[in-house]
Amino acid sequence: MGWSGSAARLPRVPGTDPPTLSPTVGRRWLAQEIRRLREAAGLKQTDVAKRLRCNPTKITHPESVRTPVGGPDLEVLLPFLGAPAERVEWYLRVCDLAREKGWWDGDRSIPDWFSLYVGLGAGASEIRCWDTGYVTGLFQTAAYATALLDNPGAVEARLRRQEALRRDDPLVVHAILDEAVLCRRIGGAGVMRGRLDHLGALAGLPGITIQVMPFDAGGHRGHLGSCKWLGFPQEGDPGAVYLENQFGGWFLEKPEEVAVFQADFAASAALAPSAEDSAALIAERAEEVR
Repeated sequence: MGWSGSAARLPRVPGTDPPTLSPTVGRRWLAQEIRRLREAAGLKQTDVAKRLRCNPTKITHPESVRTPVGGPDLEVLLPFLGAPAERVEWYLRVCDLAREKGWWDGDRSIPDWFSLYVGLGAGASEIRCWDTGYVTGLFQTAAYATALLDNPGAVEARLRRQEALRRDDPLVVHAILDEAVLCRRIGGAGVMRGRLDHLGALAGLPGITIQVMPFDAGGHRGHLGSCKWLGFPQEGDPGAVYLENQFGGWFLEKPEEVAVFQADFAASAALAPSAEDSAALIAERAEEVR
């Protein structure tokens, strides 16, 4: 059984709450902590390599999301990096959680390059997305996803990702859709009506904000293409921006890069009609295809 999105939690530390943790988010958080501790100690990666008696190329692994550090190496690293003694067990427990398998690991319907996004999305606390071509995956109906993907396994995986909206601490989503997304006919009139009705229903749920950028809005930064920002519950984490094209997906995580996306998204949200007016536009488009 893979990680379901409700069982794994960061161990409790006095004065903190244990946020839900997907293994992928755990690996990301642990990698950030190792890098933070190393930089605070004034050490280079080569210094750490000497302490672990390993090839310098291997020392990039502890600071990598894709190749998590092992428990034995972490036990050696933490004192060397100056981690407080009372936090050592916390870090080791996170290491154990981070090495668990998520339901997306090994799923053949999920490309390797997309698996990282699925894992991070499963443990994100907030997502902000701008979409120009299709309804964002978290908001797709089964019929719409089937028309897009024509792959039952991929459809099942996409619908399973939507479980994040039904967690005990549900994912907060702010989506801005280009009006073209509402008008593009995919799968026939019935599928189109279904997805518009579904969007209308989602728009009324707590934690979900849907805005539609109308054709007459004029020029805006959203014309640069679809993108998503994933926010995480760990304090001080700026989140990550996810971009995708025909060849795969990649992340922008430097604070200055994330800040540009945040500014562009805020400007688009200010330009687009309110969530209430957008819901009215979605309902209007749904009536046109009945």
